[in-house]
Amino acid sequence: MSRWILALCVLFAACGGPTVPWSDAPSAPLDLRVAVAPGSVQLLQPVAVTLDLWAGPGVEPEFAPTFDPKDFAGTTRVVPAVPLFGGTWHRTVLELKPVRGPGELVLPPFTARQKGGDATAATPETKVVVATALVGQAAAIEAPGQPFPTPFQGAYWIAGGAGAGALAAAVWWWWRSRPARVGAHPDAVALPPHVTALRALQRLRGDARTTPAEVERFYVAVSDVLRSYLEARFGLHAPERTTEEFLRELEGGDGLARAHRSELERFLSQCDLVKFAAHVPTEHDHLAAWALAEQFVQATRADRAVEAVA
Repeated sequence: MSRWILALCVLFAACGGPTVPWSDAPSAPLDLRVAVAPGSVQLLQPVAVTLDLWAGPGVEPEFAPTFDPKDFAGTTRVVPAVPLFGGTWHRTVLELKPVRGPGELVLPPFTARQKGGDATAATPETKVVVATALVGQAAAIEAPGQPFPTPFQGAYWIAGGAGAGALAAAVWWWWRSRPARVGAHPDAVALPPHVTALRALQRLRGDARTTPAEVERFYVAVSDVLRSYLEARFGLHAPERTTEEFLRELEGGDGLARAHRSELERFLSQCDLVKFAAHVPTEHDHLAAWALAEQFVQATRADRAVEAVA
């Protein structure tokens, strides 16, 4: 009989249904299995935690898996139970997005119990690796350059003469060019908005955040960096507008920025709570807010905006 059930499961999977995690009926009254895909993601990227529970004949299971909201944001989807090997197969999918990192986030063991009985089943501890979006991008953030070579120690008199000549030439050039020096140098090359924003965020990441005044100053500074980037990158008038006014303007703006509206709204709301509601977040909240700003800049930078947005 089990061969016929196994054949039906294989046919069900071939027709597009979910893959059955058992090849034969488990020996215990309850059997619980877990699968995480993918195992490594960036902040706010989706990861699916699939929990398959088999309950033997006449066994009614109790199973309500949860996750830590400090590590993940997401939803729980329960698939209707189906008969399998004389019992029932229950599938629950946790559709999660990590909000803290980089590093490893631990999913503790999930446990199912028999209603009115002693049978239990549990999964092992599983981990999700959260990678930083800056991996492999150092060359795009900091301009490469070689250190100056050590001057020849025995030629000080040559260096002194050359320095005096260079100083005289610089003074002459400055005197000749004074009428034309209005504003920025005409040959200056402006940095791309994402390079300016990422450098500013890197400097802010190490700021002190121990007192309420330091925490508020950190959130104001990170918010100002992101708003200045939005104005330079998409032409949005972000610095002088409230969060509500800016989000309304975003709806009619660039499609790429509009695709990340939820992340922007979450980040700006967190900053508003700190600035106007005297909210005191934790260190995990500080790093998560900083990472949201950094992730948005990386996702919308002009040299990567080749993907069409619906």
